[in-house]
Formats: sequence, structure tokens, C-alpha cells
Amino acid sequence: MHTAVYNPAFAALAADDTVADAAARMLSDRVTDLPVIDAAGKLVGMFRLERLFGLLLPKAALLGDGVPDLAFVSDTLEELRERMRDVDDQQVGELVVPPEHVVHPETSPLEIVLLLYKGANNVPVVESASGRLVGMISARDVLEALQRTGSE
Repeated sequence: MHTAVYNPAFAALAADDTVADAAARMLSDRVTDLPVIDAAGKLVGMFRLERLFGLLLPKAALLGDGVPDLAFVSDTLEELRERMRDVDDQQVGELVVPPEHVVHPETSPLEIVLLLYKGANNVPVVESASGRLVGMISARDVLEALQRTGSE
């Protein structure tokens, strides 16, 4: 894979960063999930917006499949903001999930397009030997690479 397909200038979090740090970074970078790396730059996992939203929901909403009837809960936006403030200082390391997909610098662009076609997004690019995170791939990155002219 050519380095032009993935973004080597990616935002990442450390396990001891807070939920507030992560939320601010997600907003500033306009992403819904961020890689979490250790001091050596190795991928620990992903911090996903869904996990953050899960902290804000009542436990009853998280049980079972489908969308539960939450008519019994009368939370306002201000009450959700208060819940958000309650979890702001929690470390993202406690909420990390394994990445659904990982690719390597040598992964072919066709394999990446297939992953994206099947719904993957914000895929970590990890060096095979070291486990070090070297980039991230999003559908937007691939689309930008496809629109560039020249040989790469």
C-alpha cells in the first residue's frame, strides 16, 4: 500500500487521557473514534463515541436488542450534560475496545476499499513487526487518494 492512501498525521489518545480530552479531540478533528496508543506508539485499542454515549444512557436502555421504550425517563439535555460532566475525568483506557479491523502498510488498496465497502471506517494502520500505529484510514482518505492525479 502506498503511504498516500492512509493518513499518517492522525489524532491519537493515551490511555490516561480523559473522556473530556477525547470528546474535545473528536469535536476538533470531526471523528467518531480515536486510536489509543501506549508510550511506544503501539495500538492499545479504540475509543469510540458509542462507548461515550453508553455512559450517558440509563442501564435499562442498554439491556436487550432493539430500541427500548425510554418514555419512563425524562432526562433533559441539561441532565445529559450533567452526566457528561460526571464522566469527564474518567480515563479513556477504561473504555478502550479492540479495533474491528487493522491493516498494515503493505495491505493492498483493493483490500482497504473492500473493508470500507463493508462498513469499516477509521481503520488503524499498524506496522506488522512492531505493532506501532503509523496511520489511520477513513473512506475520506481513500476518496482523496483516488482523486489525486499522478503515479503513486
